[in-house]
Amino acid sequence: MNCCYNDELHFLEKINKKCWRIKKGFMPNMQVEGVCYVNDGLEKLMFEELRNACQDGGVGTFLPAMKQIGTVAAPPGIVLRSIGLPDVHSEDFDMNDPEAVVSRDGVGFDVNCGVCLLRPNLDESDVQPVKEQLV
Repeated sequence: MNCCYNDELHFLEKINKKCWRIKKGFMPNMQVEGVCYVNDGLEKLMFEELRNACQDGGVGTFLPAMKQIGTVAAPPGIVLRSIGLPDVHSEDFDMNDPEAVVSRDGVGFDVNCGVCLLRPNLDESDVQPVKEQLV
């Protein structure tokens, strides 16, 4: 993952005080954009880890949280966007730790992550007529 921090910034857009858009192209094969919701402290940390990864030349197995959001936006079948919630982090996907969970996409495998995946047996056509009622 060779990168230049200033090049990476072109793919990041602040939507409002607590929300950032990660544009398609930030990571290879992104099907949709990414969005992350962060407070000021976490925003600073996320940009620091991205900057550090770029300074290191992207060598190693550490994947910054913003890059993880982009990676989650890549698999076929993702709908609308990839979302990084306020507890976004990347420590629990440490490939150097033989006890860590290895997952192509992050879906809250760490303790008390607060994120879960629910997969109903519905197609988009089943949900479209009632989507406003589900929100």
